[in-house]
Amino acid sequence: MYGNNTAFTSALEDLGEVFLMDVAANHQVWTSEPRAPQATGRRGRPGTRPDAPGGPHAVEKLAEERFGTLAREVVVRSTAKGPLRVRVWAARVWQHDGQKARERWLCVREEADGSRKYSLGNPPADTSWERLAFMQAQRFWIERSFQDAKSELGLADYELRGWTGWHHHVALVCLSQLFTLLERKLARNSRPLLSVRDLTELLEIYLPRRPRTEEEVLRKISCRHRARKRDIGRHRKTLRLKSNLVYQSRTNAVGGG
Repeated sequence: MYGNNTAFTSALEDLGEVFLMDVAANHQVWTSEPRAPQATGRRGRPGTRPDAPGGPHAVEKLAEERFGTLAREVVVRSTAKGPLRVRVWAARVWQHDGQKARERWLCVREEADGSRKYSLGNPPADTSWERLAFMQAQRFWIERSFQDAKSELGLADYELRGWTGWHHHVALVCLSQLFTLLERKLARNSRPLLSVRDLTELLEIYLPRRPRTEEEVLRKISCRHRARKRDIGRHRKTLRLKSNLVYQSRTNAVGGG
């Protein structure tokens, strides 16, 4: 979970990026700004943990205390079956990256099975809960795009031994995915249910293909069969040579003994 990596999220924020990333249930946050470790005046190793009244809280424990009474239902997006409604609770908390404390949004979403999803991010303080829930749910579209790319556009259908060929393959799949996205966007009003699968099936009909005669098909089959026979013959020849070499080496060994 990238949100657990405070060095990464702090670097993103310093670059001006806005994010909302998942964190583990035991990730520690503060409900008030923690102060830097204070010198105790005593001997020994100086303190390294920031401090604040009440100490740090695991996001799971914080949600257990407040989700039931403070959570509310919001609409994430429209779906084919109607609006997607979820229960969400969000609060301003603090996260420490080892150098300084940074204020964050904690967004907790309850799934249909009762489990909860925890995310931390740096959207502005006036961001609505609806917007936070929308941002948190964007992972669905990323996973869906990978699913379409693998099942319909051939992302996983390659047999390569070099990175150059792999990059070419992935680039072509990305171009295909961009094409299907633009086509679906153009047909959004007239064909709102148009899918990537629909487009690939339509392309099989409408893409121009050079007609092939029966003789041409049979000739290509014969060529493949001849090539396979040559491969089988070479393989058997190699096995015979290896067998002869092994027999010769054993004979020499017995004769020498």
